[in-house]
Amino acid sequence: MNYKKQFISVVILLFWFSNAFTQEEEKLSGLFQNFDYQEVENGLNSFEKIATEKTKYKWRTNIERELVNNFFEQIIQFTKSVRSDENKSVSTLYKYNLKLIKKQNGKIALYKLYRLQNVKVNGKWTPTEIIVKEGSNKIMKELESEFLRVYSYPLNYNELFETNIVYGDVCGRVRGITEYRGKLEKLIKSKDSKNLVKWLKSTVTEIQLYAIDGILTLKKQGIVFNKDVLKLVDVISKKKGEVYTCNRCIYSNKLIIGIILDIKNKHNSQKK
Repeated sequence: MNYKKQFISVVILLFWFSNAFTQEEEKLSGLFQNFDYQEVENGLNSFEKIATEKTKYKWRTNIERELVNNFFEQIIQFTKSVRSDENKSVSTLYKYNLKLIKKQNGKIALYKLYRLQNVKVNGKWTPTEIIVKEGSNKIMKELESEFLRVYSYPLNYNELFETNIVYGDVCGRVRGITEYRGKLEKLIKSKDSKNLVKWLKSTVTEIQLYAIDGILTLKKQGIVFNKDVLKLVDVISKKKGEVYTCNRCIYSNKLIIGIILDIKNKHNSQKK
């Protein structure tokens, strides 16, 4: 095979930090000084003005969804691509993750800026998030109070920005059923309504969706849930935004309302 005839560009993913990115990192860090999302978005867009044929900048929202009444979590990926002078089909890619908690009006309550770089763990180089800057303000107290009011359960900070839990049945990535689908089947088999209700109050929306599927299943089997639980099912069903999903070999984001519709359609069809 003549490799010189290949026309596919190769991008080398290099996650370690370089002095070449110091200026951009300082600019990224400065976007949050007023805790205003529109300023963050404008700042990210402004990188296009300094882009060149050799150096490109891109940003995109990987996930955005409602935590509770008008409070949202969002993960943004920002990249800088630098084309090699020796080989124009090869580029070096620098990556950052911006994680935000914000209100619907654009006021930011919490932010975390991470640099992605390779770190040696147990002898292996592993892509790792390194915190660059973080901050929060009193709006987080509003979120905590609202979450507690709605769910009668405290907001779990450790469950914010969760990216490893997906909603689905069979997933090719794990070569079988998803982790929480397996856990759900055990809860349903043991008729464990207590833990399903606990899942319903999780900070992770994907877990809440599994809980709704389980609660509707047990409800059809004659398990009685109080009105507060069914009210929470209705509240979660109306949440805005997306969740991570896996369907066999297809890994994607889907709207929460779409997943809820699928769950309800499944249970309605099983009634017939």
